[in-house]
Amino acid sequence: MKFIDKLIRVLLVGMILLSLYLSAKIWTNSGSKDVSQGNQGTESTVTLKQAKDVFLPVKLIYHNEEGKHLFTNKENLIVNVNKELIKLEIGSLSQYSDKDKNKFFEKQLKRNSLELFFSDPLPLNYFYEINGSEPKKGPNQDMLFERMVLSFDDNKLYLMTDNDYQIYETTYKGSLSTIKELLRDDNNRFLEVLHQDTELPIFYHFKEDLKLKKYSYILATQSYTAFSQAFFDNSQEIFPNDDNKESRDINLMNAEGSSLNVSYNTGEINFNGRYNPRKNHDTDRTETATIYDGSFYYIEKIANSMGTLRYFERSKNQVVYRNYVEGYPIFSDHSRGRVEVTKQNQNVQIATNQETIQVPIPSDEEVILPSTEKVIADLKAQGVSLEDMESLQIGYTWETNQETKQVVDLVPEWYIKYQGEWTTITDLQPETNRQGGEN
Repeated sequence: MKFIDKLIRVLLVGMILLSLYLSAKIWTNSGSKDVSQGNQGTESTVTLKQAKDVFLPVKLIYHNEEGKHLFTNKENLIVNVNKELIKLEIGSLSQYSDKDKNKFFEKQLKRNSLELFFSDPLPLNYFYEINGSEPKKGPNQDMLFERMVLSFDDNKLYLMTDNDYQIYETTYKGSLSTIKELLRDDNNRFLEVLHQDTELPIFYHFKEDLKLKKYSYILATQSYTAFSQAFFDNSQEIFPNDDNKESRDINLMNAEGSSLNVSYNTGEINFNGRYNPRKNHDTDRTETATIYDGSFYYIEKIANSMGTLRYFERSKNQVVYRNYVEGYPIFSDHSRGRVEVTKQNQNVQIATNQETIQVPIPSDEEVILPSTEKVIADLKAQGVSLEDMESLQIGYTWETNQETKQVVDLVPEWYIKYQGEWTTITDLQPETNRQGGEN
C-alpha cells in the first residue's frame, strides 16, 4: 500500500505540474526578458481582494463556564465568528482600565466568553469601516486594539491592547445564537491551553507537545505584469531599464523614477516608487488608519493569487502581510509568502515574491513540536534574554522540495521574534554578532 500511495502521489504531482506548465505558457510571460510588450494594450480585469478578508483575527480562545481556556486557529471558524460579531450593534466606548494587569486578566479570562486575537494591533474604526459598519462616534473610536473579548453573560464587549494592559468596554445588542452554535461544532479541534501571568509577551501556553502536519504545495510563478499593474500608478507608461544588459533580471521603470526589479534567480520582487495611496480614501481618516489602508491599496490586486493572506504586523512605517496555512503564518527567505509595504516620507518600498503556493499535495507526514514550557526552558538554557523576546509562536517554514523545485514543503517550527527579527528557535544565536532570520 505504501508503494501504491507513493506512486499515486508522484502521478498526481506530475499531472498538476503539467497543468501548471501549460497554463503558464498560455497566460504568462514572466520568464521573458522582452518586457517591451508585457504592458501594452488593455490591462486585464483583476478581482480585487477586500480588506475585510485580510485584516482578520488569527486566534480564538473560548473561555467556557468551567474556567477552561480552549484555543483554536481554525480559519473557517474564526472567519464565521468574526462575521457574526460584526453584526452586533455596539455602543460608545469608555475606558475601563489602563496599565492594570489584574483588571486586564480579569476581563480577558472572563468565564463564558469568547476572545478573538489579531496578530498585531489595529485601529477600531478602520476594522469596522472595512466590514461595512462603525462604532458610535466618540473620542475613543480610533483606539488600537488586538483582542476582542465578547462576554455572553452581561452583553459587554472588551477591546484590549497587550503592551499597556489597556481595556475599553462597550455594550452590544444582537443575537449570539449563531456564534454559540459555531462554538459547539464537534470539528473545531479545540486545544486546552494554560494562561500564565508572566512578563513574557505571550499569555497562553500549550500544555502538551503538539503534533502538526507537514504540508506540500505545488508552486506557481505569477507573471511580473500582475505586479507592475498593481504597483505602478499607470502601467501603460513603464519601460524596461536595460542598464545591465547581461542581467537576466527584469527591471522596469517610469518617467517619475519608480522602479520594479524581479530577480531571475529567486523570484524576489522589489518596488520603489512614489507613495500614492487610494485616491478616494476618506479625507477625515487619521494617519493611524491611513497606513493600513495605504498599504493595502498596493496588494489588493495581487492578494487573491497569493492564497490565504493575513495582516501580520505593523511597525511605525511598515505593514507586513503573510500567507497562512492551517491558521499558522509562513516564514521564508527572499520575501516568499509575504508582502512588506514600507512608507518612507512620500515614497513606498514593496518587497514580495513571484512564487506562490497553489495546490496542496496529500501527505500524512507529521512533526512533533515541544510544549510552550519546554521551548521557554530551552531558550533560557541557551542564554537567551527573555526581556529581548518580542513574540513567540508556531509558524511554517518554506522549504524547497528536494525532488522537484516546483514543490514546496511547509514544515512547522517554533518561531521567536528576538531583537526585532523573526527566526526559528533552533537558529537563534543570542550573541550580538548573530546572523539569521528572514531576508
